[in-house]
Amino acid sequence: MSLASKIGTGAIIGVLTAMWKTSDNGVGGESIVLWVFIGMFALVPLTYSEVLFSQITRKTPRDFINYNINKRAGFLYTICLVILYSFGFVGFQLTGIQSVIKIFFKQSFNYEFTQSGLLFYIIIPLIIIASIIVITKNHKLFINTLGSMVSIIILFYMVFFISFIFLTRGFIPKYIHYIWNDFTNIKSVSIGIPIGLIIGFQRIIQISETALGTSALASSNAENSPRREALLQTISTIITIFIAVVITSYVFTYGRYNFANVRLSGNGFERIAGYLASAASVTGNFGLGIIITFFILSGLTTVLGSFHFLNTTMNMSENKKIIFYISLITLSGILSISNFDVIFNAVDLLMFIVGFVNIMAMFIFVIKNINKFKVKY
Repeated sequence: MSLASKIGTGAIIGVLTAMWKTSDNGVGGESIVLWVFIGMFALVPLTYSEVLFSQITRKTPRDFINYNINKRAGFLYTICLVILYSFGFVGFQLTGIQSVIKIFFKQSFNYEFTQSGLLFYIIIPLIIIASIIVITKNHKLFINTLGSMVSIIILFYMVFFISFIFLTRGFIPKYIHYIWNDFTNIKSVSIGIPIGLIIGFQRIIQISETALGTSALASSNAENSPRREALLQTISTIITIFIAVVITSYVFTYGRYNFANVRLSGNGFERIAGYLASAASVTGNFGLGIIITFFILSGLTTVLGSFHFLNTTMNMSENKKIIFYISLITLSGILSISNFDVIFNAVDLLMFIVGFVNIMAMFIFVIKNINKFKVKY
């Protein structure tokens, strides 16, 4: 469930947006690949730590924060995490789902969705379906089913990428050159270093959710030993980052330097359309079908997975949890059509708050309380 909910359309959207942010108005942007891998050395170990600490203390992230800091910090963490996931990450998934459906209808039937059409024919039906599932208390069944399906489509997604790599193998040296050239240019060396690190850290956290506590939440009912479970979640994080950063950047970069209709635009929809166009131009309907299926299944898994995290962290009645969840995904769905930048900026702010509180709790635990659990584990 953890891997399925992490690997979603937001991973693709987040990487493409990071490429745009580190570019000079669409020129360059490939350096984000190196920035992300540099950031991995600092952030990925946090996934191992947060899962291990949660397992050995037998505490959820909120309880862990309550124990090491105080209840107000735990409450702040919970509220921000719930809004981050059910509003921010869900917004990424809904944006991805509507984008691929919009592109599919335009290419296959020459039909162009309007904003109202996207709202009434895609977003509202998805919200109604998600609402019915959580109201009838069937979310765990659907999450497990979708999670299994996502695991299968991830394998197909890897087959697609291997095929793409094989068919474009002559481009690999150029791809590495573009990354290094963008990484070492004057802009990157001066103001680009702090910007690159910040954007790289943001995207690692957004893509893999390291330091946010969701890996620990997903492991709350695990039957493995603490260290084994922590290792599994770390491997899941590395797979997530690889799939998001390497596959997305390579497919898009190949397209932008070989096809006229693929460009690094400030418009999010155009970036996604370019990614799909690059994939389809090389692997045909096989690759396009896999990516569209990947977008839809992983998106739905994250939408429902957000209720699981809300349900396991918030201390309120079940009816209030459902109302809060439906309100958040509805607002997110509306903004995903009318003003996606609000969602993206909110995600960056909420990730900082959630990550800071969780890391501070781990730091205090190591300094003050870890010796209480060392003998046992």
